[in-house]
Amino acid sequence: MTAIANAQSEQSDPGLSPEDLIERARSFRDHLRSEQDATDDRGTYSPETHELFREAGLYRTLVPSRFGGLEFDVKTFVKMVVEIARGCPGTGWCLSLGAGHGLQIGSLWGEKAQSQAIGENGEFIAPMRGIPMGTATRQDDGGWAIEGKWDYCSGSPYATHAIVGVRIMEGDEMTGQGLALVPRNGWILQDDWRHRAFGMRGSGSNSIIVEGARVPDEFVVRGNVLQLEGGLDTPGYEVHKNAMYAGHSTGFLQLEITSVLVGCGYAALDEYERILREKKTLGPNPVPRFHNKDFQRYWGLASGKIHAAEDVLLQMSEYFAELSEKAVTGAGFDAEELQSINSSTHHAVNLIWEAVELLFRTSGTSEGGSNGSKMQRYYRDISTARTNIGLQYEAYATVVAQQHFDLQLDIRA
Repeated sequence: MTAIANAQSEQSDPGLSPEDLIERARSFRDHLRSEQDATDDRGTYSPETHELFREAGLYRTLVPSRFGGLEFDVKTFVKMVVEIARGCPGTGWCLSLGAGHGLQIGSLWGEKAQSQAIGENGEFIAPMRGIPMGTATRQDDGGWAIEGKWDYCSGSPYATHAIVGVRIMEGDEMTGQGLALVPRNGWILQDDWRHRAFGMRGSGSNSIIVEGARVPDEFVVRGNVLQLEGGLDTPGYEVHKNAMYAGHSTGFLQLEITSVLVGCGYAALDEYERILREKKTLGPNPVPRFHNKDFQRYWGLASGKIHAAEDVLLQMSEYFAELSEKAVTGAGFDAEELQSINSSTHHAVNLIWEAVELLFRTSGTSEGGSNGSKMQRYYRDISTARTNIGLQYEAYATVVAQQHFDLQLDIRA
């Protein structure tokens, strides 16, 4: 039995299987679709939906069982997110980039910090903004004062904590960079996303401000979460003996986003099927569109691309687990192998984009071109997602080649 399987067999809720969790997420689809407009207007899903997610255990998916979590694997997590995003992509993004970092609390922080940060109910929800946009300054008592403003903190509206990249200051000297874990009462949520966003308005991608919050020494870890080799230590593996908690964050972060966009692709495909069944072709002898070969072709092409993208997502989730198992044997992480997760999922996202663009374009002006339509929402959502720096596949392709040819990496923002 692998380290991952062994840990899962001891998870805190033995009556709930990964398949049960995924089915619970699937059962919310109609509810999430009915709330899409309100979710966009609010900038996140509703408090009622938050309670549904809590009761279903979605926030506990990746949290260590030792502290009340389910400790399911990454493949289960991404399949759960696909189902939520199929109901509402913005909700899926907000959930994925909040609940997903149960993996990081279980990996990057030690036992003492985990025991303080994870709630009695086994929940941990936190946005993670790894770019050092603020400071952690050493205090006389050994703790840290955190200061700064971090934008695009997706998943923040219902968060219990925030994970933020910091420049570490000791005295007047910057001694490195790291990640700070800041409890919810230590930061201010800014309502600066929904009104300016073209799409993904419900993703809760707000800015947060921290003004001198004090955190204990164990809440700050040193290292660069975006570094391909080395980066951050993973003391969580020693605590939980589960290779998942030795995984490299770079490999996981892209899986979070890709799972949302696969769900967005399926949402668009579902909506297109509704259109084909309810609307007729033009001309003197109209027939239901799903009887027309052109519309059949469009649906078939899009369906194939979306399913292929999901296959890549699931395969790369399994590969992430394989690399994590390999790392705990002492082999560590190979940068080129890690980058293959990014490069593969980038093309999965490109397949989703091609599918959604085709469905949007051929859905008709009364659907895709109509304000308030679901098809327009899905088009806006994936269009906005593709502006994310992590999805700029041409730039990352250059890094992959430089890594392969053992050249000095040229990584510029």
